[in-house]
Amino acid sequence: MDKSKYSSYIIRFAACVFVAASLSSCSWWAGEKVADLNTMAANETIEVIWATDVDGRKPADPLAYGQVALTGQGEAARLVIGGRDSRAHVYDLSGSELYRVALAEASDSGAATLASGLVVLSDTNAQLYAVDAQRGEIAWQFSLSSPVTGMPQPIEQDILLQCTDNRIYRIDTHGKKLWSFSGQAGGLGLYLNTSPLVHNGRIYALLTTGDAVALDAKTGDLIWRKQLLLNTDAAHLSDLKAPQAMPVWMPELTWDGNTAKNLVLFSFYQGETFALDATDGATLLSHTISLKSAPLVKGERLYTADSHGLSQAIERSTGVVFWQQQLSSAELVGPVMWHDSLWLADSQGSVFRLDQAGHVQATIELPGSIDRAPIVISNGVLVHTSLGGLYLLR
Repeated sequence: MDKSKYSSYIIRFAACVFVAASLSSCSWWAGEKVADLNTMAANETIEVIWATDVDGRKPADPLAYGQVALTGQGEAARLVIGGRDSRAHVYDLSGSELYRVALAEASDSGAATLASGLVVLSDTNAQLYAVDAQRGEIAWQFSLSSPVTGMPQPIEQDILLQCTDNRIYRIDTHGKKLWSFSGQAGGLGLYLNTSPLVHNGRIYALLTTGDAVALDAKTGDLIWRKQLLLNTDAAHLSDLKAPQAMPVWMPELTWDGNTAKNLVLFSFYQGETFALDATDGATLLSHTISLKSAPLVKGERLYTADSHGLSQAIERSTGVVFWQQQLSSAELVGPVMWHDSLWLADSQGSVFRLDQAGHVQATIELPGSIDRAPIVISNGVLVHTSLGGLYLLR
């Protein structure tokens, strides 16, 4: 494979932006705000360490949405990602492909690593696979009720999965179902689904019906349920409110002079973000904002990136916005943090690196759209584009 040729390939795929919004409507918390930052002239660059074409996607082929997972350490470290070619691809950290493992169908799911080192992912035919990245083979397989298009979540020795039909599974390291929870099917959703949160013995999930639920992590029993959408119908795509971002737990948050503690944020794309009491599901706070990926909590700061291209840094204890940066007119995903810098990407293929003061350090444009937050590993940041490119950036 000619990686240098692929990394220089500059055909852009124009991703659809559902709805535009003014900057003022994107502000997160009320309260004293700093002035908007002007983008600094970037005096650094984002370096492409390596790039590879995951599945040899042709121009007319469906877009690629798989997400990569890291397993192993040192020379045994491996990257695993599902492809549109009905293969799970295994790479070393230099980007060299080691194995192609056959799946029944194409894979658009995220991947996650079990404590055993096996990597779990789903295909579009609702088959779940545990891939042994050292041997290049399937360790076990399990039939789900519907596909997973979100990110599987490790839980102790097991794996937690949220399917597109609102069913949640806990499966052990040997591929045995421990329990499943059946949420009400229905509701309108986007192709990429949200993922559950595991915190303090509980699982928090947001379903396409608009139900936020808390489950007992050991048994799957329902602890509480809260309906957050009054209407799940949508006559147009611009009216669609659907969960994509993973829930986020926080010990404390202040908004408009009100302080909430022990809360979980549940976010809707093109909708609102709700802060619910983690104990009983009571609504504590809410704000209109459109998020595709979960906010990042680092110490006392909360970093957000919305679907109108605006990124913000908020002090959780006061609600003060330290900075806000209009990075793009497209939908942002992220942020993640690597080497004290914030990394974000958008649906037009741009990747941004910011310092923690909100100044743009560097940008790079990649072919295709970027629909999932970047993945941080020890030697860089991994980005997978809709045209099948997997990039390691620094």
